[in-house]
This record gives sequence, C-alpha cells and structure tokens, in this order.
Amino acid sequence: MMRQRQGFSLIELLVSSAVTFLTVLTVSAAFLNYSQSFYTQAGIRGGQASLRQSHLMVIRNLRMAGYGIDPHLAFDFPDGWRRNDTNNRSNRLVFRMRNPAFNAMATKIDGSSITLSAPLRERLRQGQIIQAVCNGSASWSYAQLSADAMAGSSALQLAPATNKFPNKNGDFNTASCFKTAGINNKVYIFKIDVYDYSIRFIDGRPYLFRQHGLGPKSSIDPYGEPVAEDIEAFRVTFLREDGTPFIPNPAEPAPTYETAADHADRLNKNPANIRAVIVGMVARSSTRDLSTTADNSIPPFSKREESVAAFNPTAGDRAQELPLENKIELDRATNQKLSPGIRRVVSEMTVQVRNMRSSEMPLPLYSLATGSCEGSVPSDDYNCAGG
Repeated sequence: MMRQRQGFSLIELLVSSAVTFLTVLTVSAAFLNYSQSFYTQAGIRGGQASLRQSHLMVIRNLRMAGYGIDPHLAFDFPDGWRRNDTNNRSNRLVFRMRNPAFNAMATKIDGSSITLSAPLRERLRQGQIIQAVCNGSASWSYAQLSADAMAGSSALQLAPATNKFPNKNGDFNTASCFKTAGINNKVYIFKIDVYDYSIRFIDGRPYLFRQHGLGPKSSIDPYGEPVAEDIEAFRVTFLREDGTPFIPNPAEPAPTYETAADHADRLNKNPANIRAVIVGMVARSSTRDLSTTADNSIPPFSKREESVAAFNPTAGDRAQELPLENKIELDRATNQKLSPGIRRVVSEMTVQVRNMRSSEMPLPLYSLATGSCEGSVPSDDYNCAGG
C-alpha cells in the first residue's frame, strides 16, 4: 500500500516565496511613496504657512510707514541694505512710524531729559526713539533714550545730542515752544517704532528676523528676534508716484511738508518720494524632496546669476572666482551652492505707503479742555481721531 505524499515541493515553495516577496515589496514601496509624499507635502505646507505669516506681518506694518514722522526719515538704508548690482533688490527693509498707541505730555524738556506730566504706563527701553511735538505742530524734533525708563517713571534720560537724526535733542534748547513746555504750552511726546526686517541663516536654516532698533546690540542676539522660519530671500523694490522703480538716495535734497507738488525735490530719488513698495519673498520647504533634483524655478532674486564663480568645499563653501567653464549658480543670501530638492514658494505684493503723501505733521486733536476727541485724553491712550 502506497503512503500518501504530504507537504510542498521545492518548486511550490519557491513560487510562493516569490509571490510573497513581490507582494511585500509592492506594499512597502507604496507605503514608502506615501510616506515620502506626506513628508514632502508637510514641508511644503510649512513653507507656505511661514510665507503667509511673514508676508502679512511685513505688509501690515509697512502700510503704516511714515505715519507721524518726516517722510524723508520714514525709511532707512543702513550699510549693506542693497547689493552691488544695477537692480533694486535687497534682503533688508527698514522703516519707521509713530506708535499710535502711545502718547504723553511733557512739563519740562531740555537737551538731556524730559519730565512727563504723568507716569509712564509701560517700559521704554534704552535706544528708543522719541518724538517731541509742540502744540499745533509749531516745531518738533527727535531724541533717543540713554537708559531704560520703567513703568511708573516720569523722567526720560536722553542720549547726547549729535545734531543728526535721531539725536536732535539740541533743538529742545533752542526752540521757544520747547523751553516753555507746560500746561499752557503743550509739548506732546510720542514713541517712534523701528521695523528692521532681514534674512539670517542659523545652522543652515533661513529665518526672517526683526530688529527693533533698541539698546546696544548684544553679541548673543545681534539681529533681534526671529519672526518666521524658512524665508530664504527677501526683495524690496521702491516705486515713485508714477509707478516707476528707483533706488532711493538719502543724499539728494529732501522735500518738506511745504514743498510744492511740482517742485524738483518731489521728483528726485530722496526716500521721501517713495509712494509704494513691492515686497517679494521666497519660502523654502522645511524638508527636502528626495524625489527631485530640480531647483523649482528659483526666482532671480534668490540666486546669484551675474558672478563667474564656482563652489569650493575647501574654502568654507564660499564662492571662489574661477574661469567661466567652472561657473555655477549660488544662493544669493548665503553665497553657497544651491541645494537640490528644496521646494520653494514665491509671493510678491505691492504696498501703498499713503503716509508718505502727508502734507503736515499729524497731531492728536484732543487737548486737556473739554469734550471727546477735542477734550479729554482717551483712557486707553490711543490717539483720538487717528492722531
């Protein structure tokens, strides 16, 4: 009697193993592709969120540029604000405005200190720019604090006068309205806010920073505070009244509030003639897309195009001037080789800076007499009728 055969043959085992392996491989590949796609999309969404956050923040603040301050002082152009090229593009934007939530009155003012009629409700830091405006905007000038003024204090200590903005407190000793400050001769004290935006790379990751222009620069945190990550390029273009772009030159004559609209000073390159600003930003994904080596159409203001250079890893990843055949594209912000597989999102918007068209120094309409908006100071310290 023959015994019934049990088990599988070697061929059957090989076939079933191959089918199982292919099934596992297919499922694993699908899972890996899904994971990589999710990982990539999460990085792209992170870059998009940073771009929205930073762009809206800069634009919201930029709309107020020039409020309550001389138009030619509204924008600043520190060393290194513009690259050495023929195009108006920069990784830095600096502008100023009067803070509409702060106002005070001075009972005494001179070149070294200011005595307030009421204690401060908030702390003012060393380096804070303050503005003193006589009643009816008969005269005004600027100064910087030489030390912190704590909440509850009624005294502001001023840095030495230099006869240059913002240390023009020498005017407080000359203009008669400042010398007779008091109840019968009102001198308003305002706070000037500085918005200094720039791109910085920390451990290889780009951040948008804002510096407030306050106090001495710390060796630990010289650039202020980070407001958004993964913003790798920042372009600023200034426009005239007719919409044409130009590179501001603070050395050209500045128009005053009284300058006629058709005067030559209204048509030159002084920063007072800025009427709009085009703000462009590039955000990068927070993760690398390993499925591509493309640069995702990096805009010109995010890469270095005009240089004849090559990447030299032995020189600290910096560009070295080499023959034309060794030319490659470098990141404008870092001067380093472009990183492949990084997804990028571009946003650009034109912002009208309407305060630059001001024809007089704005002054709150209230006094210490009677009534609302023409009388008592608002309890929340906000300027009545918009300042």
